Amino acid sequence: MKCFPLLLICLLASLSRAAETDPLTEPANRIAPDDPAWKDLAATFARKPDTTANFSEQRFFPFKKTPVELKGESRVSAARGLSLHYTEPEERTVILDSQGVLVRDVRGENAAPADPRASAANAALVQVLRFDLPALAENFDIFGRREGAAWQLAFVPRAVDLRRAVGLIVVAGGADAVNRIEIRRTTKQYVAILIGPARPAPFTADELKQFFR
Repeated sequence: MKCFPLLLICLLASLSRAAETDPLTEPANRIAPDDPAWKDLAATFARKPDTTANFSEQRFFPFKKTPVELKGESRVSAARGLSLHYTEPEERTVILDSQGVLVRDVRGENAAPADPRASAANAALVQVLRFDLPALAENFDIFGRREGAAWQLAFVPRAVDLRRAVGLIVVAGGADAVNRIEIRRTTKQYVAILIGPARPAPFTADELKQFFR
């Protein structure tokens, strides 16, 4: 099975070890999707306009000394979903929206293989960038911690097959910005996505055509 960027189920599911854990997932840090202590942050995210940001994606494997690194631009639209325009090492665009996952590259367009686990994991990325805790709570137990403007969230899949395939999702940010997303299968097998400062601006008609559907 070919692995598209961020469609890591085919890699992660090949491991049989238990998913990674984190002190953040201790019971004392568990939060409800409508927790009053997080409502202000959720409301701030809900008001965010369409944004563009540079990102780098590092994939760590137990059989490699250095991670595989990809770079590009992310675009988040409340109406259109998430678009990841990879520019290095090769150019392609991955669109994650209500219709699923679509990949565009020099060969044309390809829909990702149907997989409920992949769909849940990829939908979670969109929901994380929107700070949509109620939507995330449908498939994940949520844990969180705040210190001033800085915050961390951890999402543990409820379904056993999703937990075995995806492992643990940990997100860190400051104020209304997501700075880092980690998809942890084990301590040596995980993906780290580093997101730069967001550039809020409405997308042009050309951007909508090129980076969304």
